[in-house]
Amino acid sequence: MMVYFRPKTFRSCLLTTAVATLAIAMGGCAQNNSRGPTTISATAFIRPGAPLSHQATSQASLNTQSPVPQSNNARVQKSPILPTSAIPVPQPDIQAVVAPAPGTNLAVAALLGTVNSKPLFVQDVLRPISKELKNAAAISKTKAYFQQQATQSIARELNVQIENILFLAKAKRFLDKDDMEEVEAVVAARKAKIVAQYMGSQQLADRALRQQGSSLHQKLQAIRNQTIIGMYLNRTVYPKLISTRRQLWHYYQAHIARYTQHASVDLFTITYRVINQWPRDPNDPTHTQPVAHATKAQIATACREAVAYCNKLESEIRHGANFALLAENNSSDPAADNGGHWPNTRRGELSNPLIEKIAFSLQPHTMAPPLLIKNKFNPRGDAVVIIRVGAVTRHHVIPFGQEQAAIAMLLRQRMYRHFMRIYQHNMYDPASIQAMTKMVSTAEQVATSLYFTH
Repeated sequence: MMVYFRPKTFRSCLLTTAVATLAIAMGGCAQNNSRGPTTISATAFIRPGAPLSHQATSQASLNTQSPVPQSNNARVQKSPILPTSAIPVPQPDIQAVVAPAPGTNLAVAALLGTVNSKPLFVQDVLRPISKELKNAAAISKTKAYFQQQATQSIARELNVQIENILFLAKAKRFLDKDDMEEVEAVVAARKAKIVAQYMGSQQLADRALRQQGSSLHQKLQAIRNQTIIGMYLNRTVYPKLISTRRQLWHYYQAHIARYTQHASVDLFTITYRVINQWPRDPNDPTHTQPVAHATKAQIATACREAVAYCNKLESEIRHGANFALLAENNSSDPAADNGGHWPNTRRGELSNPLIEKIAFSLQPHTMAPPLLIKNKFNPRGDAVVIIRVGAVTRHHVIPFGQEQAAIAMLLRQRMYRHFMRIYQHNMYDPASIQAMTKMVSTAEQVATSLYFTH
């Protein structure tokens, strides 16, 4: 009885592809033709979301977890207003070394430049994205295409490295001696967990991390820096991200569809074809084919026998028989290979209104008596359907009070991302962007010689 059920559609979340993510993050990096060098838009260094380093540090903060949720693509119609002073802007002094001539062989230890007098090397930028660059090299058919992909990844990672340096310096000046003692306590605890994974040996842990291109010292230093920045942000920025109850209510009303759960049932069916009980064709040597044209009396008899057979199946199910096994052996609908299971079936997804009415009228984990469905246009399509439901979800709207905390988290994230964009736009002057462009060009040359070998 395939006719009685429409194919179900997948209800999946939208997934952003890696290429789209890079395009959004970079704001339009482009690779020129061979007539000129690689150029980068100034917006390449201004990412739309919170810095990756800041997202990571929020999890490592000492006092509380970050109040900024990590991912939600919902659009807030009216964002709360926060003074721009809530995001202190470190002023960078970015200097790039003289760009090497095209074709010059460079090493990962080459110096890119300095950020507030702190040196920044090629390996600092390439190591975190080495896997990403290897994948880009594997799928790139031309050198120019790989250079374009590498430029995007390097510019994004360079932005992260520079922000880490700037925020780390500002955070260290902000925290006092007691704060730094707390930071070291966190580092010690994380070190103990890392070493415990290698039978308590620091040497084994360091050896394993070096095989991954890092070391125990570098790992602990990264944890220390993340913890410092996380504590700084938790004390200076996050407490100022506040939404009023009116703003939360406005968002809830504007997105009421998101908080509405539609009625659905966990549906199970066995669709038994009446034609299975038709008389066999006497001219068929196998005695398995039904007659081509049954009489009305034969059809009526077959219907009664089909209902009786399904009553027997229903009795077996009520006494503990495996529904899925009986469905696989007797059912003819598309869910037969899935044990007769139609998960999360909503109203309107069943083409037969009678079956839908019965399914949505049943109590959870109950079964209806076998239902005979006649096909008035073709008696060969007659069937008996056994309908069973598992979990039942009634149509309802999630109350505002139940979602208020989650909405507050979402709006807080939106405020954070909005003002981080303002901060990023205000942080880099033209000279800094020019220096960063030179750094990206140098790192891209190293990445091309290192990863693009075909």
